[in-house]
Amino acid sequence: MKMRNHILRMVSVFFLVLVLGGCGIMTVFSVDYSFNSDTTTFTFTNPDNILSWITPSTGPSLMLAYIVTDEPKHPSILATKFNSEFRRNVVDGRMIPSGSKILSTLKDNKEYTLYKLSNSSGNEFNAPYFFSTATNPLNPDIQFSLSLTSNNTLRFSIVSGSYTNPNQELTRFDGNSFIAVPSEIADFPDYVVSDTAVGSLFIHVYAAINVSEGDFTNRFWTELHPVASIPLN
Repeated sequence: MKMRNHILRMVSVFFLVLVLGGCGIMTVFSVDYSFNSDTTTFTFTNPDNILSWITPSTGPSLMLAYIVTDEPKHPSILATKFNSEFRRNVVDGRMIPSGSKILSTLKDNKEYTLYKLSNSSGNEFNAPYFFSTATNPLNPDIQFSLSLTSNNTLRFSIVSGSYTNPNQELTRFDGNSFIAVPSEIADFPDYVVSDTAVGSLFIHVYAAINVSEGDFTNRFWTELHPVASIPLN
């Protein structure tokens, strides 16, 4: 039986790092998790009660991002770029910038830019709480779903887990609906579409979870995972 589960295991225990140069002791937050791409589920373990280090109502927080292309497969270069630029490692994670744009990278002379999903009001879901935050850091597991609406927006719903914004209609970074016809696209920075494209376009959605506030000194990221490639037409 073909299995599509994508399970990633991370460092399992917390540790202390001595920072040289007089900076003192750095307390590093790290936690095990797995991501199931079949069910779009993040599941966390809690060795040594590490999740209790998180300040309540500040995390773990779900970030959703996207790009639209004329290829059915998600561009893996975006996850690779995110993981090297922002996740980096357990000790040295960086926060993504405010605003709608997350990062850009080149492939085959084309610029691929990852944007945060927005809502119809054009609201930006910025750090550190992003799109959705666990109401209790001791219960951070989340299963969610994404589907295309008749208005060419995305419907986000939480299947299980207690997080803020459990049911939202999501749009492009500027608050507009997704355009489904290649010929109607005019220099959209969140689209990568060839001049000869005539078929379906695909919304590629990615997710990562961040923890950045609490009794620790680092920023923790899961890896950025592709969660859906949704055809627009």
